[in-house]
Amino acid sequence: MGGNSFYKRLGKRIINRRKVKRLSQEELALLSHMDRTYLARIEEGKANPTVKVLNKVAKILKITLCNLLFGV
Repeated sequence: MGGNSFYKRLGKRIINRRKVKRLSQEELALLSHMDRTYLARIEEGKANPTVKVLNKVAKILKITLCNLLFGV
């Protein structure tokens, strides 16, 4: 499996967790201090987010960065 599939799985995990928390993409982007289009690219597996960005997203989604990445 290539790196691209990693980012797609990560994006799906973020989408699923965001929906569990009943946050729109816009709300998560605002809370994370990022542009909604960048979050959309992360969720689509088309962006390579930094650990800092992923940590911010994980905190807002109320999970650890380790749990966000586990098994991806």
